Amino acid sequence: MANYLNFDIYDLQLTNLIGNSQLRQLLISTANWSILVVEDIDCSLELQDRRQPRMMNPDLARMMNIDRYPTTQGGCGACVVLLSKYNPVLDQVDDFTVSSCLTLLCSINGCSITTTEGIGNTRDGFHPIHERFSGFHASQCGFCTPGMCMSLFSALVNAEKIPPPEPPLGFSKLKVSKAEKAIVGNLCRYTGYHPMANACKSFGADVDMEDLGLNSFWRKGDSKDVKLSSLPSYKRNGDVCTFPQFLKSENRSSLLLASCRYSWSIDRVKVVVGNTGLGYYKEVESYDKYIDLRYIPELSMIRRDDSGINIGVAITISKAIEAVKECNQHGFHIEENMVYKKIADHMEKVALGFIQNSASLGGNLVMAQRNHFPSDIATVLLAVGSLVNIMNGLRSKELTMEEFLRRPELDSKSILLSVKIQDWNRLMGISSGTRMNLLFETNRAAPQPLGNALPYLNAVLMAEVSHCTTSNGIILSNCRFAFGAYGTKHPLRATKVEEFFTGKVLSVGVLYEAVKLLGAIVVPDDGTSNPAYRSSLAVGFLFEFFSHLFEANVELPDGYMNGYSPLLSPAKQLDHGKIPTLLSSSMQEVELNRQYHPVGDPIAKSRATIQASCSLYREAVYVDDIPSPTNCLHEASFTVHASQCGFFF
Repeated sequence: MANYLNFDIYDLQLTNLIGNSQLRQLLISTANWSILVVEDIDCSLELQDRRQPRMMNPDLARMMNIDRYPTTQGGCGACVVLLSKYNPVLDQVDDFTVSSCLTLLCSINGCSITTTEGIGNTRDGFHPIHERFSGFHASQCGFCTPGMCMSLFSALVNAEKIPPPEPPLGFSKLKVSKAEKAIVGNLCRYTGYHPMANACKSFGADVDMEDLGLNSFWRKGDSKDVKLSSLPSYKRNGDVCTFPQFLKSENRSSLLLASCRYSWSIDRVKVVVGNTGLGYYKEVESYDKYIDLRYIPELSMIRRDDSGINIGVAITISKAIEAVKECNQHGFHIEENMVYKKIADHMEKVALGFIQNSASLGGNLVMAQRNHFPSDIATVLLAVGSLVNIMNGLRSKELTMEEFLRRPELDSKSILLSVKIQDWNRLMGISSGTRMNLLFETNRAAPQPLGNALPYLNAVLMAEVSHCTTSNGIILSNCRFAFGAYGTKHPLRATKVEEFFTGKVLSVGVLYEAVKLLGAIVVPDDGTSNPAYRSSLAVGFLFEFFSHLFEANVELPDGYMNGYSPLLSPAKQLDHGKIPTLLSSSMQEVELNRQYHPVGDPIAKSRATIQASCSLYREAVYVDDIPSPTNCLHEASFTVHASQCGFFF
């Protein structure tokens, strides 16, 4: 058995597979785990694919829990599953969510997939996640519920990898804020997010039971002990294993695809890492081959040295965020740590969590350079003076981010290797013992603060400030202002504004002139929606960046000036612009009237747990998901005025 696609599949019954010339499948069961070996599969087939029957075997779809027609956009989260990868070198398993409608089937070679029915079902019993979603009335039509359950399950699994302290019995290591954030990006059209957030928060180690809303587990006035005992029991490190031991042995042996059947070709080839670009740019042609870059070591490395941090282009956005956060802990200056933290915080606002787990850093930049994608990451990296390494043939060349974005798109002989975030001290020309007062802020205006909503405008503003002893004012230097996603091809540096500020003592008049200058620079291209609004955002961000410096000019003993000393404090800046609680606190008072009992009682929906688990026995079936039979007769209702209709026989 040479080629494996390992899935978490429960109690499968292979039927109608005999004589299938397109797809040959072999199933080997071990307890509740299975290895699915798929041969001669179309390389463009996705983990969840609507193309039937030419490309998608219906039994394979059933086995992989394909009970939703996919959007192929990765924007709703309804098809989220847990993907587990084993690293035999480090002997560790990485567990993360992915959007199955964008994940190419061949790209998960050697991985394990856990679906919502894999953690609980009607046969083996439901998981506490399913039961709590039901008890907190967090499911109506149920279409989005399975994806939410898997997003929360992933957060619970990864929380167990956090070192002590241990949580109270029956709770996870998740904090309430992290539990609530677990379902950010999972969209729901009907229920409203408070019940879902309450179901998630009920697993938090620091949850306030009084803060949880209306549910069917306890009644108003019950004690905390009664409430705790009423919740479906959650056992940490429970019965669900995301990557079984025998699959680790298979991975150690080798799971490389046979090169004789998976060959390279220069015709109709698509280079991919996470294939998430498909959610924004639809494929207008079919491809014979897909080349996955994730297993090329030179493209998948993260290296730190005195000159900065190098991140390979095949590194996922979520891994890049982790790498930048680690830099936050090793800087010589607290200002440097503040900058790295704000970079990571801004990158976390980009896309959804399950998209960040698949999308690559290089793919995002290439889309920004080639397709003019409104990338937040490109704007941030431009502002902080990042460099990119490009190889053409046997020669490598290092370009600034600005040069990379402006150059022609890469041809077939060139490849983007890595992105380098330069050491902050070297970029600013500061030695380790020098004191620096730095202002740094990232901004993003979008229909939603988090998730997949593309920005109207993004901006990164940075300036070094110092106290002027002669004029008792503030001198500006080393200014770097970058703006993007406002209707231009690429993000741009506002160099004229930077030069205007440099060396000047900040005043209302100086800021007024700078605002007018910026308004003439940030001008969206013709055809851009809301151009005046986008330009005003840039001006507003610049004014807000400096407005705090115009408060009372009272001299302080340490040489700082009251009004801007809080801004100069990196510790204060770390909290500046902090995203508030995702959902505002609320309380629901329901007066029960026994006259119409049981109307008005908080009764759980009888089939909510089945909706949440997407049971293999398919108790929950949606009309739109039932395939139409051959030669099906369709009916459509419409109305017309009687005078305009006639009957012919």
